[in-house]
Amino acid sequence: MSVLIAARTLGELSGWRLTNLEMHKMLYVAHMLHLGRTGMLLVDEDFEAWDYGPVLPSLYKAVKNHKHMPILAFNHVHAFEPGSPERVSIEEAYALTRHLRPGELIRLTHRDGGAWDANYDGVRRSAKISTADILAEFECYMLPSDDAVGWAEQMADQVAATPSRYLCGERKRAFRARVLPGHLH
Repeated sequence: MSVLIAARTLGELSGWRLTNLEMHKMLYVAHMLHLGRTGMLLVDEDFEAWDYGPVLPSLYKAVKNHKHMPILAFNHVHAFEPGSPERVSIEEAYALTRHLRPGELIRLTHRDGGAWDANYDGVRRSAKISTADILAEFECYMLPSDDAVGWAEQMADQVAATPSRYLCGERKRAFRARVLPGHLH
């Protein structure tokens, strides 16, 4: 059931403009972000390594008749609640990927060394993509480099040290938490 809840959430965020392919790829990114950040699964179904990338079989069956047209609704389920960890992961994935065309989404989810690449064999459609492989892909491609963390720490220190009429102490702390989640001193 969480697959359709996640799909409805993404559909609402996009204004119901996503195709089957786009929805699957964006939900895969959301699942990876959610798993990597919370240690929890976003959806209660395994992604499978199909020709065009990671696919959720139950979602594919529900929307396959849309072909290349936008999926317009999931009326029988509700979206994740605003502010819930699941919705936040979907919102972040959508923000990261909404500018990508379908071919770019395929390349993103087909990257060398990624979870799809580790499980796709070109013959069978139903090769499960393991949670361990998705987590390894998150750790390899989604975590900031040491250089990026160093730069963010330097910027956060500068913001914290600079008196600002725009950022009160609470907003400075919130900025630092957004820039450096998990790296606060």
